[in-house]
Amino acid sequence: MKFRLKVVLCMVCLVSLLFSGGSCALISLSFQSALEREQTAARASYDLLLRTLQLVGQAEDWKRPQAVSRGLEQLAGQDTFTWSALRLSAGDSHLYQKGEAAQSFLEPEVSADQYAMTAFRHGGQHYLQLTGQVMTVAGQRLVLSAAYDITAIYQTRQQQLSAYGKIFAGLLVICAGLSYSAAWVLTRPLDKLSGTARALAAGDLTCRANIQTGDEIGQLAREFDAMAARQESHVAALTATMEGQDRFIHSFTHELKTPMTSILGYADLLRRGTLSPEDQANAANYIFSEGKRLERLSLKLMDLFFAERQEALPLVPVSPADLLRELTAPLEPALAEQNIRLIPSLDEGQCLLEPDLFRSLALNLLDNSRKALENGGEITLTCAMTEGGCVLSVRDNGRGIPPEALAHLTEAFYRVDKSRARAQGGAGLGLTLCDRIVKAHGGSLTIESAPGQGTLVTACLEGGRP
Repeated sequence: MKFRLKVVLCMVCLVSLLFSGGSCALISLSFQSALEREQTAARASYDLLLRTLQLVGQAEDWKRPQAVSRGLEQLAGQDTFTWSALRLSAGDSHLYQKGEAAQSFLEPEVSADQYAMTAFRHGGQHYLQLTGQVMTVAGQRLVLSAAYDITAIYQTRQQQLSAYGKIFAGLLVICAGLSYSAAWVLTRPLDKLSGTARALAAGDLTCRANIQTGDEIGQLAREFDAMAARQESHVAALTATMEGQDRFIHSFTHELKTPMTSILGYADLLRRGTLSPEDQANAANYIFSEGKRLERLSLKLMDLFFAERQEALPLVPVSPADLLRELTAPLEPALAEQNIRLIPSLDEGQCLLEPDLFRSLALNLLDNSRKALENGGEITLTCAMTEGGCVLSVRDNGRGIPPEALAHLTEAFYRVDKSRARAQGGAGLGLTLCDRIVKAHGGSLTIESAPGQGTLVTACLEGGRP
């Protein structure tokens, strides 16, 4: 059963219970009140009849029961009394009887100073019977029974019950209609939320409930949408990771295939012994250079693996300026031979770093800048101290990077110019490693470049200060 039908059923049952209880109580109270009024009126009329008979009896000094019977008959013929039936009895004999209802009179026990009140039915009518002792004449105890018609209050109650049934039936129909309408309005967001859940289960991770209400259902919908958004982002991240792994495997396989093919080819020529001494030396040199490139590739992969697996780096207080001076000192002669001028600008101070990874970061950035300067130029190395660590930046005035390539520079094995990078010994892992090292220090790596205007790489390291 649907929730809205349950709500309708509960509302109908509740209204039925309350309306039935209230209506029945009201009708019962009304009937009891009317019956008490009729009983009071009957007692008063009966008392009046008894006192009248007794006064007349004293005035006329009745000596025989038949005289009392004639006196009662005279009183019954007047319009003062509104009794439906009368009976005057002396023992088992009836001295006087009037009205058809007298045939159904009961025979209650009465005392000399009290009278009995009972109810009975006759011919579909309802009556109150009052029975009491009038007087004692000639040694006989005379008992008077009178029937008071109370059919009207029973008819009123029956009319009230009939009206109650009609009103109750109409009220149930109205209540069911209003309850269903209200339940439909209240549960419509649940239908929308259920549809959203089915869409998500079917694979549509962009589907949202978008229920903007201020009640608990609206709060549930907002939390559901937030959960769906998190799941979408997690799935997108997982998809991106899987795609990145596929690209990594494809690129890694390609990187291994090219040098291995060359090494195997030249090794086969050397094995045959058909090369001249000069060609043998060239083949051996090529095998050696390709082997060194594979060695550099394996070392880069090991550094990258180490940087990715370090959840909490063992950071120590060091001076980044001292590390950079130690690193650049042996590089300056080689840079000078290529007509490249290194311009350092290093702030003094200490911060928390992993020294070996920091050296690898700086070395990769300097090496990328060197490769971008084909005909010489300048490399500006800057290290500025910050409250959370330091900022390392490397700027060159080389050939620059196309805008469409900037978003892919930190992907493994990505190279802007594959032929030039391979000729320079690059594997496309330098900036990937730099990005992992910076993230391991709680920082971020940004790259700004334009073709013909050089490149600026900024690494914000947030490892902290001692």
